[in-house]
Amino acid sequence: MSLLNNKLYNNLHRFSHQAMNTIFEIVIAGEDKGYAGQAAAAAFQEIDRLEEELSRFLPNSEVTRINNLKKNQSLKINIDVFELLTIANNIYNITGGIFDITAGRIIDQWKTKNKNVGLNPLNEKVGMDKILLDDKYYTLTVLSDNISLDLGGIGKGFAIDKASDLLREWEIENAVIHSGSTVKAIGHLENNNGWPVTISNPGNPEQTIAEVLLKDSSLSGSGKHKGEHIVNPLTSLPVNKRAGAWSLTKTATVSDAMSTTFMIMPVEQIEQFCKIHNHIAGLIIQNSLQQITDKELFFTGNFVLDNYFI
Repeated sequence: MSLLNNKLYNNLHRFSHQAMNTIFEIVIAGEDKGYAGQAAAAAFQEIDRLEEELSRFLPNSEVTRINNLKKNQSLKINIDVFELLTIANNIYNITGGIFDITAGRIIDQWKTKNKNVGLNPLNEKVGMDKILLDDKYYTLTVLSDNISLDLGGIGKGFAIDKASDLLREWEIENAVIHSGSTVKAIGHLENNNGWPVTISNPGNPEQTIAEVLLKDSSLSGSGKHKGEHIVNPLTSLPVNKRAGAWSLTKTATVSDAMSTTFMIMPVEQIEQFCKIHNHIAGLIIQNSLQQITDKELFFTGNFVLDNYFI
């Protein structure tokens, strides 16, 4: 996915920042450049703060502390982490366990094993049902020794939502935040009804498939281009058949999680899921091809494109 070209619009201010193993970009429209820069800097500080809490690779993060717990041990956690885990638990439940942040060890084993060695599906079954969340005291209890939280499929979206909230506190009315795989739009761009975001062919980034107009909503995409980073927790096997999936919904946290889910969930199930949860929409590309045609695109829910390019 990519954003618009600055040269096509007036009074746009772009800012970028490296965090969470990616580049975050904020584009702010219709503000004084100095004020926009201060607001963006505050938003990036918020993303940095959340990375220190959510990364399982930082030794003192909240998630690392959780991953070090033994069976039946409890930990009081901060409100942000508790909120994110509550959302992840809700998504785990509505997706029937397809979206599962407790499968960090399974993901690591697929990433580090020699792919020339025959790997059998891992028998290490975990799940959010092995975590108890107490919303009265903000405590977490683990019911298994095998819990290893990996927030790679939801953490960036959560950080974008929090940064978006902060921009609104700065009274920024029109802006977009981009992490490469997730875009969240606040308000609109000049005379448009939203912010134009283009979707590219995951097998050929030079081919633009379509354009989505985002307004106070979020679009996330997932694909196979980063290797075996998406694992189906129900089978303990990596996803290797679907080329790409996008999710459109109100919050970046949910769109981030659902794009990962839609890489795993069967198409018929995605269609039924979006009928039940009509605030979520999806776009699926089954096959990795150099040139995609509209025959390869599967839309479900209220996924409205502003422009077709194929």
